[in-house]
Amino acid sequence: MHLKNLLKVSCFAMLCFFVLPVMAQNKVITGKVTDSRDGSSLVGVSIVAKGSTIGTNTDANGGFKLSIPVSATTIVVSYIGYTPQEVPAVGDQPLNIKLVPTETALNEVVVVSVGYGTERKKDVTGAVETISSKDFNQGTIIDPLDQIKGKVAGVVITTGGGDPNQASTIRLRGQTSITGDQSPLFVVDGVPLDNAVEFQNIAPGDIETYDVLKDASATSIYGSRGANGVILVTTKKGKAGKTVVEYNGYASVGNQSKYYDLLTTPEYLATPQAIANPQTGQGESNSNNTNWQKAITRTAFTESNNLAISGGGGGFNYRASLNYQDQPGVVINSDKKQLGIRFNAEEKALNNKLDIVMGVSNVNTNRSLVNYSDIGYVFNALPTIPVRLANGSFNDFGAGYNAYNPVEYLTNTYDKHNEYLTNINTTINYTVIPGLVVGATGATSRNNVQTHFFEPTFPVQNNPSAASDSTYNTNSYKGDFHINYDTQIGKSRIGATLVDEYSVFYNENFFASTQGITVPGNLDNNLGANTSPVAAPIGSYKDEYELQSYLARVTYNYDGRFYATGSVRRDQSSKFSPDKQVGYFPAFDLAYRLKRDLVKDVDWISDLKIRGGIGETGNANGVGPYTNLGLLGPGAKYLDGASGSYLPSFSPQQNPNPDLTWERRIGRNIGLDFSLFNDRLSGDMNYYNDKTTQLLFANTVPQPPNIFATTESNVGALTNKGFEFQVNGQILKGDGLNWTASGNINFTKTRIQSLSGTLQGQPINTPFINVGVAEGQGLSANPITRFVPGYAPYVFYLPHFTGVNAQGVEEFDGKIANDYAGGVPPSHYIDPSPKFNYGINNSFNYKNWSLSFFLRGVYGQKIFNNTLLDYESVTRLPTTNTTRAALTNGVSSGPVASDRWLEGASYLRLDNANIGYTFNHIKGVNSIRVYLATNNLFVITKYRGLDPEVTTASGNQSYIDADYGGFAYYPPVRSFTFGTNVSFK
Repeated sequence: MHLKNLLKVSCFAMLCFFVLPVMAQNKVITGKVTDSRDGSSLVGVSIVAKGSTIGTNTDANGGFKLSIPVSATTIVVSYIGYTPQEVPAVGDQPLNIKLVPTETALNEVVVVSVGYGTERKKDVTGAVETISSKDFNQGTIIDPLDQIKGKVAGVVITTGGGDPNQASTIRLRGQTSITGDQSPLFVVDGVPLDNAVEFQNIAPGDIETYDVLKDASATSIYGSRGANGVILVTTKKGKAGKTVVEYNGYASVGNQSKYYDLLTTPEYLATPQAIANPQTGQGESNSNNTNWQKAITRTAFTESNNLAISGGGGGFNYRASLNYQDQPGVVINSDKKQLGIRFNAEEKALNNKLDIVMGVSNVNTNRSLVNYSDIGYVFNALPTIPVRLANGSFNDFGAGYNAYNPVEYLTNTYDKHNEYLTNINTTINYTVIPGLVVGATGATSRNNVQTHFFEPTFPVQNNPSAASDSTYNTNSYKGDFHINYDTQIGKSRIGATLVDEYSVFYNENFFASTQGITVPGNLDNNLGANTSPVAAPIGSYKDEYELQSYLARVTYNYDGRFYATGSVRRDQSSKFSPDKQVGYFPAFDLAYRLKRDLVKDVDWISDLKIRGGIGETGNANGVGPYTNLGLLGPGAKYLDGASGSYLPSFSPQQNPNPDLTWERRIGRNIGLDFSLFNDRLSGDMNYYNDKTTQLLFANTVPQPPNIFATTESNVGALTNKGFEFQVNGQILKGDGLNWTASGNINFTKTRIQSLSGTLQGQPINTPFINVGVAEGQGLSANPITRFVPGYAPYVFYLPHFTGVNAQGVEEFDGKIANDYAGGVPPSHYIDPSPKFNYGINNSFNYKNWSLSFFLRGVYGQKIFNNTLLDYESVTRLPTTNTTRAALTNGVSSGPVASDRWLEGASYLRLDNANIGYTFNHIKGVNSIRVYLATNNLFVITKYRGLDPEVTTASGNQSYIDADYGGFAYYPPVRSFTFGTNVSFK
C-alpha cells in the first residue's frame, strides 16, 4: 500500500468520525448491572437488543442507556465469567440486573493480544504472558518498563543507573545476536514503534496492559522484526456511560544509594606517600575534607501528574489524558521534563457494523544530559582540594591523571536534547456478515530530536570552547489491509487472518559545530562567531527503506480440547540486494486441554493444558539501508595536471556484500498451563530451544581482493536453551485479609555455536572475537572478554590470581608476570552469565488497606570490577585518591587485569514496596487511594561495586563495571514516594 492510500484511509476515518453517528432510536432502556454476590458494579457488560446488533456497554458505575426500536422486546445481558441473562426491554423504569458468576477459571476470561488480533488466554497456543495495570510495580516509575521489571519469566529488564534520561535495556530469553540490535519489537495499540527507545516517551499512567510474546511460534507473525520477542502494549480506553475524571500523581525524593569508600582527608594525609610527597598548587588544605562523590550529587525531587477524562455514549467512547513529569537526576545538571497528551476514541455506526478507532499522542521531552566521563573525576580528585575558591569561583585544578574538578565540569557544560514525538493511528473495520470483518489501518510516526551542546574553556586544560547543534528526524508511514474471519461449525471453531502490510521509514540528520566561541554567553546560539575551525564543521545525512509484508494465520479449536495455529509471513525489505530481499517466516502450534479428557475427574485440577510450537523469525535491526552496498565518500584531494589545482576525490567507504540478509532464528517451545485448587493456584512453565543462524557481524576478510579488512556478513550461529516457571497463588481469600503471592524463575543457557562459514565463496574461520576491554591508566584497553565457539557470549579470558609475594607483587598461577615469557601470564576462560533470574511478589489487602512488596534477584553472575582495578591501588597515591581497602590489601604493584577482580555478583533486591489506603463513599468521588512507596530500598550482594546491575546491561562492555573515562556511569538511586489515585464521578 502506497503513502497516498494511507492518506485516503486517514481522511476517510476522520470523515466517518464526524458525519456517521447514527440516530435511529425509538425507545430508551436504562439500568444498572451488578454482581449478585456483593452488589458491586460491573463495568463493560454487553447490553444488546435480542436478534440485532444494536447494543452498548455498562459504564464505570455499571449503568447503561440504550436506544432500541420499539419492536424490540428483549435485551441480552452478557459478561465474561457470568451467566448471560435475557431481560424484558421495559422502558418505563430503570432495570436492576444482577449477574451470577460462573465457575470459570481466571485464564478462561482474560483476553490477550497475540498480534493482529486477540484470543482468550485459555485458547492461546504460544508462550504469551499478560500483565495488567493492577499488577504493575509502584513508586517512582521513570521508564514505563519499570512497571513490569521482574514480573515476567524470561524477560530481563536492566536499568544502568539512576539517570532519568537513560532507557532501560530489555532482553527476552537471553542474547539473540552478536552485534545486531537485541531489543524486542514494541507494538502500541496495534502499531509497531520505529525503535525501542521511543517506548520510553509513553506516559506510564496511560498503559493498561502488556502482552509479552516470548516464543518464536508467537512472534513469527511479525516476521523479520520478531526475533527478539514482541511486547504488545494496550493503552487505556474510554467506556460508554457517565464521564469519569481520573488523576494519578506522585512526588518522590531520591538519593544516591551507595558510595565507594574513598579516603577522607585525615586518612589520606596519614599515608606514607602523602607524608613523603605533600601535594600543593591546587588549593590543597589539610583542613579541607571534600567528599567528591557527594559534591556532584543532590537530593532529587520528582513529580509526576496524569489527568484523564473518559466517557461516551450512543456508540461513541473516548479517553483523553494529559501527562507531565519533572524528574531531576541525583547528579547535578541532569534533568528530564516531559509533557504528553493522548487521545483515544472509538465510533460504532451502521448498527455496529462499522467500527472506527483512532489514537493520537504527542510527547515533548526536554533532557539535560551530563558527560559520564566527568562523573569519573570523583575518583581522582584529592579530598584536600576544595570545590570552590575563597572568592566563590570554581577551583579550576588539574592535579594528577584526569584529576579535574567534576563539579565545575558538570555545572558548566551545557547539553540539552529536545524531543518531539507524534503518533497517529486509525483503524476502520466493517462487519460484512457475522464473523467476517474487513478493515484497514493507517499510522504515522514523527520523531524530531534537537540537540544543543556547549563546553566552555577550562583554563587548566586550555581547551578551546566548543559548540554544536544537530537535528534528527525519524518519520514513518505504516498501513495495512486486513481480513478476519471467525466461525463455529458444530464443535469446531475456525479463525483466519489475512494481512497486506506496508511500511516506509525515513531518517535524516543535520549537524553543525565550531570551536573558539567569541562570546561564551551565547552558548550554541551563534555558531558562526568562532575563532578556530573544526575538521567537520557541518554535515547532513538521509536514508530510507521499505518493508512490504503479507501474512496469513489460521486457528482451529475443537470443542475446547484440541487447538492448532498455523501462520506464515512474507517480508520484503529494501535493505538487501534484489535476490535477497524476500524472507518467509512460518510457525505452527498445537495445544491439548487435558482437563477436558484425561484429568476431567480430578477435582483439585481446575484446568490443565499442554502446548508446543515451532516458528521462525528474522532480525535485520543491525543492518542499515545501504550496508550491503559498496559506498563512496569524500577522499583526499589530488593534483589535477591540466589545471594545476588540487581537486576533491571520492574513495570507497566499505566493502560491498550483495549476499547480506537477515539473521534467522528458529525457536521450539513446549509449555504447560495449569490452574489448581479451584483456581487458587495457577501458572505456566516453558522449555525453549532456540537457534540463531546467519549471525550479523563484521568478519575479517583477506586483502586483497577486499579493500577493507572487515565486511558485514552472515556467518556463525548461537543457541539459547532455557526453562521458565511462573506461578500465582491466592493464599488467603475472604472478607477479611487477602494475600496473593506470585513468583517467576528463568534459567537460560546461551552458547555461541560457530563463527565460521563462507562469504562470497571465500571460507571464513574466526576462532574468537575480542569484545570487552579493561580500561584504566596503563592498561591500554586490554581485551578481556571474547566471543568464542562453545562458550557463552562475553566469556572472560583472564589470568588466574593466586596471591602476592613478599614484595607485594601479584602472582598468577603461582608466578609473578615477569616470570612468564614476554611478561604475560596464561589466561583462562570464565563464564560470567547468571544461572537464573527470579522475582517474588506479595500483595496483602485488608478492608481498605493494601500492602505489597516485590523482590527481584539474580544468581550466579560475575562482574569484572574494573572500577576497583583502577582505583584500589596504593600506586595512585599521592597525586590521586584511592579506597581504604588499598591500604590493607598488601598489594604494592600496579593494576593488572586478572580474575582477582572478577567478583560474584548474585543479588536479592527489594525493588519496590508500597502501602496504601482507599477512601470510598465520598460524595462526588468514586474513590481516593493514597500510598507510600519505596524503590531500591536494599540490595543483598557480595559485590563490592555500587550496584551489581549498573553496567551489565548490554554492548561490548557487558559484565564489566568500569567507572572510568568514556565507560563511566550514572550512580544508582534509592527513592521514596507519596502518591494518590483519584477517580471522580
